[in-house]
Amino acid sequence: MGAQTVSPPAVESPFRVGLLSFSDGRQRVHQTLEGGIRCHAEVLAKAIANDPLLTAVPSAEIVHSAAQARSLARQARADGIEAAVFNIPVFAFPNFSLIAARLLEMPVLLCSARDPSLPGLGGIMAAHGGMAQIGIPSAKVWGDPSQEPELQRKLSAFCRASGVIERLKGSVFGLFGGRSIGMNTGAVSPQEWMRRFGVDVEHIDQLQIVDRAREADAEEVDKAYAWMCTRMGRISTEGKASPWNVKEQIRHYIAIRGLVRDLGIDFAGLKCHYDLSEYHVTGCVSAMLLNDPYDWNGSKPPTVLSCEADCDGALTMQILKLISGYPTLLFDLRSYDYANRVYICCNCGAQPSWYAARSPDPEENLKLVFLDPVISKYGGGGAHFSYVCRSGEITLARLTRIDGDYRMFVARGEFVDFPREKTAETCSAWPHGYVRMNLPPEELVDTYNTNHAHVVPGDHRQALRYYCELMKIPVTVVD
Repeated sequence: MGAQTVSPPAVESPFRVGLLSFSDGRQRVHQTLEGGIRCHAEVLAKAIANDPLLTAVPSAEIVHSAAQARSLARQARADGIEAAVFNIPVFAFPNFSLIAARLLEMPVLLCSARDPSLPGLGGIMAAHGGMAQIGIPSAKVWGDPSQEPELQRKLSAFCRASGVIERLKGSVFGLFGGRSIGMNTGAVSPQEWMRRFGVDVEHIDQLQIVDRAREADAEEVDKAYAWMCTRMGRISTEGKASPWNVKEQIRHYIAIRGLVRDLGIDFAGLKCHYDLSEYHVTGCVSAMLLNDPYDWNGSKPPTVLSCEADCDGALTMQILKLISGYPTLLFDLRSYDYANRVYICCNCGAQPSWYAARSPDPEENLKLVFLDPVISKYGGGGAHFSYVCRSGEITLARLTRIDGDYRMFVARGEFVDFPREKTAETCSAWPHGYVRMNLPPEELVDTYNTNHAHVVPGDHRQALRYYCELMKIPVTVVD
């Protein structure tokens, strides 16, 4: 795999990890154990802090009664925790952790020091068994995650997965338009999403984008166009990419940005085809810049926007963004290059410019991006933004449904560098990613259940496995 590593952009809001400690229910025994329990709590707090996507919310007291289990669990809920780590380095009374877990109503990571002088292993095993009996999901860490990389990865993966589950609850998906090009693989039931993921679906007509675009501030539009023209590697101003058309795309971005803000939308999908793309301008500026961690006004959190109103695609992208801290993208599985052993992936627009160089400096990314006229198959105007994704390790994933039931495909892979000229084999006006993964194309064709795929940098298979396990979603993982 590619050796390049990149740091995620500034984390918008780390997952809040509740850290609760448990002890023996006998006061005289608890007093002899309290010092060691607090020491191990500090070890776990350090391990949580080692992950930039997590922040520890430790309990001030150690649970050694049922009343404390109730009150501290309720306090943790009031503190807005999104993941739970239980510190059990002794044989704490298992009913205490069970009471707390039942009140928290979220998965629990049970942790014990690897100390043969104390029965901590028995403590987490007994706690886990009690939770398993009533269907509360839990996992176990035995040892010091701050010193053992494998345990650190396990703690991070579990807490991120749990955090994604909690953060999606009550979030709002903005569906601009409806089903695109007859693709049922992207259309979803709002009732099913609320039941399964806790996500509300807010439908917004694309006419609101067109109307709001007329109100966009002219100075900001000119500023945005100048920002593109002075930073992108090549600018076309001919035909469909006329300054007026590209500025109209910018107006649409400003309109969607405002609707996202005003309606409290957390992630979104845009129909585009064949309404906006046929009779107005394509949504390529919106799909690029909403997914980017910046625009002409500076740094900002990426907001997932999927092309072609791909709802399951947008949900996959939101999961990937939250679980990794990186911007994500949407593209089509277009073809396979047998000579170079890479999947050719491209799409008209839903790739943030960040992937051109994967740099925290927007100028490093944008100088590799070309502003090209919208291709002739679309009746509307505007520009596409072409580049080749920078090489490096990636995780590719996608939620799909078979007979109404969700499942997830996950693969470790890498982007492979190729000269820009190779994009002429498909569509040189579109952004491309050349993906190598350990899966023959014949097998992918037989097992993959949609046309779109999504990626983030790095290896996030363990966290996605936990997410699927906790959500009871079958998962296929390609190593």
